[in-house]
Order: sequence, then structure tokens, then C-alpha cells
Amino acid sequence: MPFVTSRGTNLHYETVGSGPAILMVHGFTNHGLVWAEQIADLLYASYQVILVDLAGHGLSQPAAQKLTVPEMAQDMIALLNHLKVERAAVCGLSLGGMIAQIMAADFSRRVGPIVVANSCADCTAPETVKEIDSWVGLFEQPDGPVKRLQTVWPRMLNEAFRSSPTGAAFLASWTRIVARIPGSSFANVARGLREFNSTDRLRNVRTPCLVISSEFDKLFPPAMCKRVSDLIVNSLFTVIDGGSHLSSLDSPKAFNDLLLGFIKDQRW
Repeated sequence: MPFVTSRGTNLHYETVGSGPAILMVHGFTNHGLVWAEQIADLLYASYQVILVDLAGHGLSQPAAQKLTVPEMAQDMIALLNHLKVERAAVCGLSLGGMIAQIMAADFSRRVGPIVVANSCADCTAPETVKEIDSWVGLFEQPDGPVKRLQTVWPRMLNEAFRSSPTGAAFLASWTRIVARIPGSSFANVARGLREFNSTDRLRNVRTPCLVISSEFDKLFPPAMCKRVSDLIVNSLFTVIDGGSHLSSLDSPKAFNDLLLGFIKDQRW
């Protein structure tokens, strides 16, 4: 089981395949293998797929103090250094999309095309901070990570996926994983999220970018996602019909077609 150390924190990762590298960065409270629906298509398209558990998530070391998005972006560069990958495409969803934005802005020489899915450019608005604070409150309760998952589950995926056997199996697996992680770890990541605002950084990004939104994303609706695209000069914006926040899970064919259709035309 491979690990890399960044900022004194041990991060779990996996790599599969060979070819141009694409770093897949998961969302808040999730884990690297959440990209299971994307791996096969990327492998058959001859890419090296890098999967990572962000600090405070999955099998990586819990976050013992507030953890910011720029710090997690630094972790991704440390992982690329460890793997001797000079330049990688980056696909990130939600929190992962925020990390992809910072990587493109602050580490442009290391980043090829980016795909920012179901994400936003600013978490500092009062209504967003209020929601994040409610998550912190849940995480700090006994069995907090499981309680928070139960609370947000109906908002994360469309009804068809949630009512399917695949959805039930994923929820059971996700529940087992978050139950093993201290609530304080997720709370510390959430505290860093409250500070995230990439607006000024994105104005200078020239990296080719695809921004994916979803019709029924209640956490980051299409208008919020489009703001990312509006700020990046060389970007495209699209909406997945019928998708919800975790579009890579509940709308995998549409998501994969968009991802592969975008990156196949890029060089890095």
C-alpha cells in the first residue's frame, strides 16, 4: 500500500496504467476509489491514472489541524514529485475541483488540462459558510462523520442512483469508510474550506479547462459552477442533464464522455 509524505502528513495513493498521467482528485469526505466508474475508460484510452486519498480522508493521515485548499494542492505536487511525473492533467470534483483550480493557478508548469466538476470558486459567502459550519457541528458529535453523511446523502446523488442496488452498495461502503475517520479530521478540512476563494487566482489561469456542472446539483448549482468557467480565459462549460452533485457516480457515461472528449484533444 503506497504512501507519500507531504508537509509531514502521510498520503495514500494508487496508480494504474501507463501513458500521459491524469490525477483524479475526489471530493470532501470521499476517497480515491470513488473514481471506480472512470478508471476503466481512462485505462482503455491509454492514460496513467493517479488516485489519491486527500489528507484527512480515506487511508491518509487524519487532519490534526485546520487544512486549507492551497495546502492540499501542495500535497498533490508532492505526490507528482514522488511519482516523477513532470506534468499531469487534473480532474477534480467538488473539493477536488477547488484543488485543481489552485494547482492550475499556482503550479501551471506542472499541470496540463484541468477538469473542474461540480465545484465553485468561492466558499466565503455567508450562506456557504453557514452550511459548512453546520457540517463542523455534525462532525464534532459522536459518530459525526456518519451523521453528516446521512444528512447530505439525499442531496449528493440523483434519485435513480440512490434507489438502485449500486447506490445502496456505495452508501454502505462510504459509511464504513467515514466511520473509521475521526470527526475532528473532517472538521479541520471543513474549517479550511470556509476560507477558499480562488477568484483572483483564476483570472491569470491559461490552462485549458472544462467545467462540468449538473442539472440537479443542490450544493453547487450550475450558476456557481459557471462562475469558475467565466473566470478562466481558456475554458468550456457544460451541464449534465439529470445529474446531481456527485455526477461522476450518478451519471458516469455522460461524465466520462465529457472527460475523455476534452482531454483527448489536449497535449501535456
